[in-house]
Amino acid sequence: MQDADMFILPSYYENFGIAVAEAMATGTPVIISEGVYIWPDVKNYDAGWVTTLDVDALTQAIETAILSPEIREERGKNAYQLVKDKYSWSAIAQQVIEAYHNLNN
Repeated sequence: MQDADMFILPSYYENFGIAVAEAMATGTPVIISEGVYIWPDVKNYDAGWVTTLDVDALTQAIETAILSPEIREERGKNAYQLVKDKYSWSAIAQQVIEAYHNLNN
């Protein structure tokens, strides 16, 4: 995966999109639809492209990614940072600790 230029997952519904997180963990930018639950994080971190499930929108995102290697590289770095910040073991552990603290309050 780390040799891929991008990872593409257009979907009507994905509960989380573990394959998307796995791709981002290798520094691969993603192109996903709004049906993939992880899309807000991808958008907020600028870790790829988020589109509607429209052929033209997907085509535009893919063309932009292909024609812009420097943007792909930057978004790949952002993707890796997103996974490190929100989905690494240490980040998940911290989220669990915070959830337990919130239960006690």
